[in-house]
Amino acid sequence: MTTFGNSVATLALLAGSTFGSTPGVSPVKVNEISLGPAGFVELRNTGSTTADVGGWTVRSCAGGTARILATLSPNTVLPPGEYFVIVGSAFSGTVPNGLVVDTVDGSGVIARNRHGAHTDSVGLSSSSPCREDGPATPCDDSSLGRDSASRDTDHNATDFACRIPSPGENNP
Repeated sequence: MTTFGNSVATLALLAGSTFGSTPGVSPVKVNEISLGPAGFVELRNTGSTTADVGGWTVRSCAGGTARILATLSPNTVLPPGEYFVIVGSAFSGTVPNGLVVDTVDGSGVIARNRHGAHTDSVGLSSSSPCREDGPATPCDDSSLGRDSASRDTDHNATDFACRIPSPGENNP
């Protein structure tokens, strides 16, 4: 292969691994959330190939701004259909693949790839910088999650509903 051919192949590979910069482009979705010290944020790879999420950040939105909640370690990968879960320090369940933070707070969360591009988010109020189109309706005593297929229309009010919490597992 020529130097030009190698460069084009490398660029194509890199472009495919960054997942784009607009919501809905990445196969990795914010799949389920529950707020508070015992809360969690679940990411799910809905694609058919392994996704490298090393260096990604998940940000918590509060007061019109987004602050880093967690940064995923380099070389973190999600096989197709698998989950990565960020849990609050008071979380009492078992999660095999994830991180622990003090609390999952705010009015939503946004996932950004290692280049800082927005990949997916969910916001719980019309003023949340995390929302995609209409905000999702908050739930009392349950989590907020996508359907079992992790459908994503980039409209939080349509995509998220109250669910039985199932971090690291398929949503019922």
